[in-house]
Amino acid sequence: MEYGKVLRFHRVKQGLTQNQLADGIISPAYLSKIENDQTVPAFEVLEMLYERLGLDFHDSSYNHPSKEKLKEWYESFVFKHKEKAQRLMEELLSQEDTLNNHHLYIIFELFRVRHLLLELDVEKAYETWENIRQHKDSFDEEMKFYYHLITGLLKYYQGDFEDSFQELMVAKNYSSSIALELKDWEFGDLYYILALSTSQANHISASVFYVDQALEIYQARYDLDKSADCHILQGINYSKLKNYAKSLENFHSARKIAMQTSNRNQLNLVYINIGTLESRIGNHHSAINNYKNSLEYNDSDTTYKQSYLHTTIHSLILEHYRIGDYEGCSKWIEEGEKELEKYASKPHQLHYDFYKRMINDDPTLIDHLETVMIPYFQEKKEHIYIIRYSMVLANLLEKKRMYKKSSTYLRLAIQLLNKHSHLGGILL
Repeated sequence: MEYGKVLRFHRVKQGLTQNQLADGIISPAYLSKIENDQTVPAFEVLEMLYERLGLDFHDSSYNHPSKEKLKEWYESFVFKHKEKAQRLMEELLSQEDTLNNHHLYIIFELFRVRHLLLELDVEKAYETWENIRQHKDSFDEEMKFYYHLITGLLKYYQGDFEDSFQELMVAKNYSSSIALELKDWEFGDLYYILALSTSQANHISASVFYVDQALEIYQARYDLDKSADCHILQGINYSKLKNYAKSLENFHSARKIAMQTSNRNQLNLVYINIGTLESRIGNHHSAINNYKNSLEYNDSDTTYKQSYLHTTIHSLILEHYRIGDYEGCSKWIEEGEKELEKYASKPHQLHYDFYKRMINDDPTLIDHLETVMIPYFQEKKEHIYIIRYSMVLANLLEKKRMYKKSSTYLRLAIQLLNKHSHLGGILL
């Protein structure tokens, strides 16, 4: 056991200096050596230091009953068993050893970061992560695995996909050294999160590989929900690779499973993604039908689902515009504006306003694109919309024979298209 790291952790946690902890027992210099694992003191010295910190010198967390409960809590919220997760968390918090035992406390706090992320409280998750990060030098191999896994997830929720991928790869490296302590589902979970981050970071081939790894584990466990999640992500990956047949095959597999399990959220996502795929290959009427199907399964009971609803309405507006159905376009603009009253969304408000101006041939549209819309999406680094609206603006300027300014926006769109060629399906 690494006694020095435990001592340092609890000393810092209790706000004690080395002088205060060492006083009357040993010299501060000797305590510093103990904390840095540069010497092994006599057990009597360790017992006195532990006693001053209010710790049980003979307590071990590795086979502690609370350790099993911690792992049970972690599994319950990863698999979205909310009531069980809440009950177990309350039990763990009521047990003194959870907060006083170095190993249990670190693991609990790391798990709590992930729990907060699943509750979409990213700000609180970050605060908790910041607090636990100061104890990094006291982590053992297991703690390091969970620390890098949870850090990778936090970076993912913050939109730092490349950093997320790098952190998750470090977690993967640590997983091999603690493989006997991890359950099979934890490897599936790691591979799935790696697949998410690599897909978002545009390492598509890597994402395809990790999805297959995760899917193999989940299928062996007969875990239908997680298998469907894998098929949805794989469908998105193959769509980015322009392998549309393989993409549809995965979306249909996900839909089949979701129908069996009555998972409305997965059905909502499947139809949105099929609609996006059909749009990319120019099947606009089929895209409209799939987007409409997705609305039947959107319960709008979370901020994410409300965001999906706006995304779907925006897609319906775009598809109707593409086929020249301005009446249908106007109808969905009205629907979108009604939803904005329930769930405000600045980007979607801009999208809806843009199509309203286009349909009405608004003379202020060019100025609005230049001064409001393109700068907004540049600030947000939403490349797909910078490209889309720059191309629209270039076309409008060309019609007014403002060729120099038109070429500036066309060049901006082409540069981003070359850099982000995986985006696809972006023409108005």
